[in-house]
Amino acid sequence: MNIDTIAKMLFFATVRIENHSAAGGSVGTGFIMSAPLEGGGMCPMLVTNKHVLDGAQRLIAHFIPRKDGEVAPDLGKHVQVELPLTHHVGHPDPGVDIAVMALAPTLEPLGDSLFIQWIPLALLITETPSIFIDAMEEVTFIGYPNGYRDGRHFTPIARRGITATPIELDFDGRPVFLIDGSVFGGSSGSPVFLFNQGTFRSGPDELTAGNRIALVGIVAETMLRNREFPVFQNVVANPHVRMVQELNLGVAFNARAIKETIEHLVATAGASLADGPVPPKEVTPPPASP
Repeated sequence: MNIDTIAKMLFFATVRIENHSAAGGSVGTGFIMSAPLEGGGMCPMLVTNKHVLDGAQRLIAHFIPRKDGEVAPDLGKHVQVELPLTHHVGHPDPGVDIAVMALAPTLEPLGDSLFIQWIPLALLITETPSIFIDAMEEVTFIGYPNGYRDGRHFTPIARRGITATPIELDFDGRPVFLIDGSVFGGSSGSPVFLFNQGTFRSGPDELTAGNRIALVGIVAETMLRNREFPVFQNVVANPHVRMVQELNLGVAFNARAIKETIEHLVATAGASLADGPVPPKEVTPPPASP
């Protein structure tokens, strides 16, 4: 598999996170970003949800290794990397379920042995205010729903839906928007993209040929409702059982909340992000393998 398109690149921008705690085990998603620092240098980081990391006694991230001497993934193999329990910070607002972990201390000893497609800060929609966003947009999110992945190649699962509320509006006063799409446990921490190939809307009455990609959020919750159903039919005063039903609506924290969490991580290290908006950066796939 040559990683020669943006769509293929996105399958190598996430990691499967295992949380081993006293209460048992759970699985979530994280994605890999890099941000430029004031004065030079880059800050590599893992972005996920607070609840994906909470209570962990061990955190293990699953990466795909890089083929020796090639810019290509070694599919069918995976590397388990122990993540530190103390190198992450959460958004300062306890109601914002985003956490960011500094990755440099973890990845530096591994050199170029891992195949990672970094998501640059420039892809955050906060850094590209000129992108037109309509009230209803198709979105793509990538992760490990219910812990599932391709068991042969160890790649994640991509899913699509539409925005159920406008991205630009804080739903119910929170920095979130809703997705009309199935979101399950394990999808927590999945990056949410505007990703169009061929054509995209560039204005109220404008259609542009080409590709568009922007990181607009991170999946955090699924919306549920409780209902009571009778255990037996046609019985007076029959007992009921309470069941939880999924509404096929996911909750995603927006790009502004992601950037605020990144800024908080960088500030705790006594640094700051590069001044001003990050210059637009064209995302191009790496060279094809020989």
